Amino acid sequence: MNIPLYNQYSVSTKLGVLSCLYLSQGVPFGFFSQALPPLLRSYGVDLEVIGLISLLFFPWALKFLWSPYVDQFGSQKLGRRKSWILPMQCVFVVLMLLISRIDPSSLTGSGLYYLAGLLFLAGLATATQDIATDGLAVQTLSPKERGIGNSIQVGGYRVGMVFGGGGVLFLMDRIGWSHTFVLMALLLLCATIPVIFFKEKSDFPMRGKAGSANIWDIFKRFLRQPGMWRWMLVVSVYKIGDSFGSAMSKPMLVDMGISLETIGWVSAGVGVAATIVGAVVGGLLVPVLGRVRSLVIFATLQALSLLGYGWLALGHVEITDIAMVVVVEHFTGGMSSVALFALMMDACRPAVAGTDYTVQASLQAAIGGLFHMVSGFFAVFWGYQVHFVVATGLGLVILIPVYYWAKDVPINQQIAWKSSSI
Repeated sequence: MNIPLYNQYSVSTKLGVLSCLYLSQGVPFGFFSQALPPLLRSYGVDLEVIGLISLLFFPWALKFLWSPYVDQFGSQKLGRRKSWILPMQCVFVVLMLLISRIDPSSLTGSGLYYLAGLLFLAGLATATQDIATDGLAVQTLSPKERGIGNSIQVGGYRVGMVFGGGGVLFLMDRIGWSHTFVLMALLLLCATIPVIFFKEKSDFPMRGKAGSANIWDIFKRFLRQPGMWRWMLVVSVYKIGDSFGSAMSKPMLVDMGISLETIGWVSAGVGVAATIVGAVVGGLLVPVLGRVRSLVIFATLQALSLLGYGWLALGHVEITDIAMVVVVEHFTGGMSSVALFALMMDACRPAVAGTDYTVQASLQAAIGGLFHMVSGFFAVFWGYQVHFVVATGLGLVILIPVYYWAKDVPINQQIAWKSSSI
């Protein structure tokens, strides 16, 4: 009798390893999305250019192209997922050390191109690590554990993201650019240690069960499942309001005269705490409210939270006002991400879990990236107040596809719900 893979690990082992891996992903992405926009704005870089920087992380939108190879190949001795994760973790460390050698005063010139190249490589490495990590999460977390498991995913990722964003801004004024990124490299190295000692029980797909490594064939078979196209529509629009709105939140604070240090400690301190609490609360509420109800309620709350930045744009520059808005936005963002990620895991086929999850995540990243790209142009033309009102409206658009998807949920998700007694 075969014992399910998720019963072969202790809960503490699974959650500990996954928290380290998602934290590692969040650090470079946090620098790109949280620290770099206000940093460049402080040097006078145009909002349009800041918005277009999202192109550097398009590997996250394109990672589905190589996900079948990550999902199906690896070292039997080291572990199917671990044989991809460890090399990518080492790449993270090296890239942070290389970034530490950049002179920040050159970011308005040639230094920006050098930094852009390193960030592109960081995006490529984090996207590849994410494929393996998501596959590991889907296969090691039972359906009943996915609520709290995704709390760990969101919490760990956002901790890394806020440290790589707000933490960087705060530390730069304290210890300088070089020492800040060396410290980030050490953090990533420490996060790699638990992975080294994790003994993965390899679970390679049986021949013929996973199919070919042709992504288009896998993608078509995934979408041909009854009702799956409706779920993919939900995934594609779920975060467009957040992507469109949050892209301009920190540049707006810079334009309002808020210092980088203040933006940094509010994001790294207040923001990360609110995210963790939101992720934990979301994970606890998902089993109580149910998947669908949680998805709708949390998405609505996150969309409405973006109105807080529009309120700040009216001239509310007190630190308490900024902190309050950041808390609400991060808290609701943590809750909504937990609900979405749990349902994305539910939609995966076990034999190609990493690829199925990546297909969903890539679609979300691609659509979100497009809205991130145009955010700067929109804010310049219409102003910050209108920008965040529109972002709220985009966030509420999710309610339309959810209505149609919930009428006929795909079979994979139905099975997962029954297994988790929801």
